[in-house]
Amino acid sequence: MTVHSFTTETAECEKFAPAPDRLVSGSPAGETRNAYESADGRKFFGEWSCAEGAWRVSYSEWEYCRILEGSARLTGDDGSVVEVGPGGNLVIEPGFEGVWENLTPVRKLYVIDLGNAGEGRPD
Repeated sequence: MTVHSFTTETAECEKFAPAPDRLVSGSPAGETRNAYESADGRKFFGEWSCAEGAWRVSYSEWEYCRILEGSARLTGDDGSVVEVGPGGNLVIEPGFEGVWENLTPVRKLYVIDLGNAGEGRPD
C-alpha cells in the first residue's frame, strides 16, 4: 500500500478563466494548485480558488470538493439546485451539466477521478 502526504501551498500555481463561450456572468478567474497526480494521470488532488461569477460546466469526471472559503451554487440543467458554503462537501458525478456560480470568491480542496472520462489533466 502506498500513502502520500501533500501540501497545496508549494504546488505549482496555474491561472485559469472559463472559456468565453461558457461564461454566464462576472469575471470568474482563479488558480489551481494541483498537488497530486496519479501515475496513470487519472486521479488528482489539489486546491482551487476562483472569484465571483458563473459559467457553464459539463462533467465527464467524478469530483469531490471540500469548500474552505466562500459560497457557491450549482444549478443543473435538470433544474436541481445545490448551495454550499464553508465546511460543505460536494460530490459531482459524471454527466452533471449546468451552471457553477460562485456567490462569493471560493476556495476548495478537490479530488478528481477521470475514470474512463478521457485523458490528461482536468481544467
